[in-house]
Amino acid sequence: MLALPISENQIVQLISQLDLAALEKVRKAIVKKEAYFKRFQKAPIDEIVEDFKHEGYSSDFLADLEEGLKKSKIYQK
Repeated sequence: MLALPISENQIVQLISQLDLAALEKVRKAIVKKEAYFKRFQKAPIDEIVEDFKHEGYSSDFLADLEEGLKKSKIYQK
């Protein structure tokens, strides 16, 4: 695989030069490769805490982590 250093501005500039048919091909390719933002999928809190536990974190840290996750916006939804 060849990787070229290219900035976001360069990508936008190149895309803006495409005609509508080529732009639609690019859009379809992006969707097919799933190269777009997906909604964050959260792991169960107990699994996260268990992962940290296996890494040797203290019980105080684990309790704080669990409490913080339960209060976080992402887990309130």
